[in-house]
Parts: sequence; structure tokens; C-alpha cells
Amino acid sequence: MRTLETLKSIIIKCFPEELVQAMNNVNYEKVEEIRIRVGKPVILKMSSSELILKYLVSTEEILNILQSFCDNSIYTYQNQICNGFITIPGGHRVGIGGSAVVKEGKVTNITNLYSLNVRIAREIPDCSLGLLQYVINIFSNDVYNTLIVSPPGAGKTTILRDLVKKISNGIPEIKFKGLTVSVIDERGEIAAMHRGIPQNDVGMRTDVLDNIPKTLGIRMAVRSLAPQVIVADEIGNKEDSEVINYAICSGVRGIFTAHGSSFQDLKLNPEINKLIQLGVFEKIIFLDKDKKGCIKKVM
Repeated sequence: MRTLETLKSIIIKCFPEELVQAMNNVNYEKVEEIRIRVGKPVILKMSSSELILKYLVSTEEILNILQSFCDNSIYTYQNQICNGFITIPGGHRVGIGGSAVVKEGKVTNITNLYSLNVRIAREIPDCSLGLLQYVINIFSNDVYNTLIVSPPGAGKTTILRDLVKKISNGIPEIKFKGLTVSVIDERGEIAAMHRGIPQNDVGMRTDVLDNIPKTLGIRMAVRSLAPQVIVADEIGNKEDSEVINYAICSGVRGIFTAHGSSFQDLKLNPEINKLIQLGVFEKIIFLDKDKKGCIKKVM
């Protein structure tokens, strides 16, 4: 019911009345994405299908929708917009397409809005249960340095979020005491912070640094937040590998994710392969691309 309620109270209320009417018979519980493009039919993406509505959105309507999502204060969300998305209450993310204004190699604005992609946030309680035996070391009340690997859309971020909550809160059933966790949420997908408050439950011992590059966030966390565990999503470049090695060498445990389908894919990424060769990861967990949330292999 939470999804139905938030869709109506947070998202649907920002749409023009004609679009709301076109969505009148939609089963909101199955909606994963709402794709809106200027002059094109609105497309609702479900888990295994899509629904194309007979409604074309104008440029003015797209701007009005974005303004509504921003509480009629786009300036307040300017930094997020420059990253190509905003996070709204409930943890839902709105991707933005248009003409990027680039100065000195950085995006300073997005103008001439063409499209919005509303991704519906869903928490799936206990979806990380299958990973706990590989991630948690119950003998030392600690976690293994872990890399979770999957192709896009296989559920790794959803699983990571639930895993963070369990590690942070503790698991009385196996006498695991909660640990202090720092989440470096570079793209706001784990905690989904909105005005400083996590919209997703990431646990009572979790600190969040969001909308910050991992190379800066991890160093800040190690120096000032005293984490026992650092968590970050989608690693893969040179700066990531250097700062992860720094954190692990500082005595902090780490759980990270990366895109890929096989061990060979990881080896093709020189920076992830470097971390593997250094023995940084004690566990590498591959998720099944055909069975969302299921483990395919553990190394």
C-alpha cells in the first residue's frame, strides 16, 4: 500500500489533470517507471511489460511537472539537476533529459527539458537474507570485504540497501551486534536523502554522505565518522580503487557493488582487477541476471 499511497500523494498529484485521467485504470502497485517525453506518449514500465498511454505531453507541462516535484523552487534542487536527476519524498528519483549546459567540463544546468523518467522506489524487506551467510562473520561480529556484482537492473542496489539496514541494526537471531556504517551515496540511490533525511530505512547506526564523489566521501567518512563498515555503489574507476584501498588499509571493512555478469567482466576492468589482485575483496558475490535478487555464484 505504501507505493500506492506515495504515488498518489507525491507523484501523481504533480501531473496535469488530463494525464491523471489517462492513468485512471492503472495498477500503480506494478509500476516501476513513468517515462514522459515531449510530444510522445507517456509510457509506464512494469516489471515485465509496459503500458503506452494515449496522451502527449507538451514542453510547458514537463516544466510544470518538474517545478511541482521541486516544490516550485527549482533553484533549491539545482545541484541535483546538474547531476541529471532529483530525489523526491519517498525516495523516488526523477531523471531529467534535455540540453546540458557545460562550463569547464562540468554540467551547470539542464535547459530545454525534453524528458522525465520517474523511477518508483521500493524497499523489499529481507531481500538480502540469502547473502548474509557470505557477508557476515559471526565469529568476529564483523563483515567480510565484499563485492556484489550484477548487470544493471538485477537488484543489487535494493539488496545492498537491505544489507546495510541489517548490518546497522544488528541481527538478534544470530547474535550479530549492529555496526557503525557509513554509506557513500554518490547518486542518492541507497538512502535516497531528501532535505537531509533518508527516505529509505538504512538502519539506526548508519551515517550517509550523499551526492558526493566516492573518492571524497570515503576519505571524509574514514577521517570524521569513524565507521566500522563503508558502503558504496557501482565502483570501477581509478579514483574508486585508490580510495577503497586507502579505506581498507585504514582498518575499515567495505561492501561495494559493480556492474558485470562474470569474473571475466571484472578482470576486464583494470581498476577492479587491481583490487582483486591486491586481495582487497574476501568475497565476490555474483547475482543472477535472470532471477532478480538471487545469487548465481560466490567466490
